[in-house]
Amino acid sequence: IFFVLLIIVIVVISIIIFGQFQNSFIRAPQITISEEEWDFGKVMPDEKPSHKFTIINKGNKDLTIERVRSSCGCVQTSISDTRILPGKSAELEAIFSTVGYEGKLDKIIYINSNDPDIPEKRIKVKVEVKHLPKPKIKVFGIEQSVGLISQGDIVNLSVIVKNQGDAELIIDEIDTYEHIRYNNILPLKILPKEKLELTLIYDSTEHELGEIREAVRVNCNDPTTASFSIRISGYIKEKETLGISILPTEAVFNLASDLETGVIEKYILKNLGDGNIKIISTKSSVDYL
Repeated sequence: IFFVLLIIVIVVISIIIFGQFQNSFIRAPQITISEEEWDFGKVMPDEKPSHKFTIINKGNKDLTIERVRSSCGCVQTSISDTRILPGKSAELEAIFSTVGYEGKLDKIIYINSNDPDIPEKRIKVKVEVKHLPKPKIKVFGIEQSVGLISQGDIVNLSVIVKNQGDAELIIDEIDTYEHIRYNNILPLKILPKEKLELTLIYDSTEHELGEIREAVRVNCNDPTTASFSIRISGYIKEKETLGISILPTEAVFNLASDLETGVIEKYILKNLGDGNIKIISTKSSVDYL
């Protein structure tokens, strides 16, 4: 009889423990997603397709959505409710921003919740962004230096602009400082795979002495590089006055040195200034020179 009672007690205790465990398991929240993978299909560039996923709580305890994030900033998410009652649901909207993208893309949405079995649920979203012809600018000579110049000097600067895209590149605006101008006529149009020389003219006449640090902003129709800056550096010194040197300053004449041509000495005249020097006349202190 004792053994029979012992067996009955053990069976009753086992049933109670199993029942409590089962009830505890049933009471746990359970997350379910309407789709664990979604393909937005083929879309146009700059399009923003969206889809609403349904999050269902199939458990018997409140489901708490602790965090929703994506593997890329191009996928934006919003959820209608972060607390989902048993048997209820909430909507998770995902918007895929394709700006700047092209071709096939795969991204992941992570959903963290208090589901003990699946604390992190994942949704895979896919999209294929179609290719549209567009210009692509490449600039050679963004950093320009005029070096050391005198006040009043005018310097020509050359910048090469190349279109590496498959549509016409158009430069429609050039913003410059008062000391800088350009000879090109706007708009500048560059066909695919071709290049153009942009000539900037730097005039230091009205610029103060010292360091040069200026920039020219260029605007174009490249969708990824709508504008760029050309930086100009250098140093302006004070303009030198006119000056002349004569060498040699003294000479001893050999009157028999060149009897055929009559030349007895040669002098070198050098212009030491920035402007042209005009020789008006030459005079000698004696008649025989």
